[in-house]
Amino acid sequence: MSIRVLGLYLIAILILLRFVIYPLQSNLEERKVLLGDQVENYQIKMRILERQKENPEARTAVERDALSPHLYEKGESNSYIQSDILQQVIKMAEGKGLAVMNFEMLEPIAGKKITELPVLIRVKGKVEGFAEIMGEIEKHKKILSIRSMEISRSGTDQILHLTLSTFKLEI
Repeated sequence: MSIRVLGLYLIAILILLRFVIYPLQSNLEERKVLLGDQVENYQIKMRILERQKENPEARTAVERDALSPHLYEKGESNSYIQSDILQQVIKMAEGKGLAVMNFEMLEPIAGKKITELPVLIRVKGKVEGFAEIMGEIEKHKKILSIRSMEISRSGTDQILHLTLSTFKLEI
């Protein structure tokens, strides 16, 4: 009987190892990798901070005059700016044979010096037209940032969900 009891204890220990200890071991390995990544990020941030302390005048500051031609002015209303961007993108899309299905003017994201004005546009057409629109957006006189982009299929055409942001000076 003692061999049976010993066998049962051995099986219980093996079950304990398999279902308790091994998962904890793999979890520990994952946490070690995450800790390594965090340590590396911390070291990089510390190096950047040290460089900034050594040379405080090296901070990159852009003059207001250099930015102002690429941003909207404080006096213009948010809805006017969003409408302007929307109108220009619709004109670009129609010029490339694309159809604007619908659009949405999202809430502005206010900052101390700059306000971000996002617009969501859904366009239907061929992928080649999407690529051409992206090129035109990149060359736009005012800064247009592509915040998100998603392409899905709808029959023979594609649908582009595009979130664009432009910016307005608040100073």
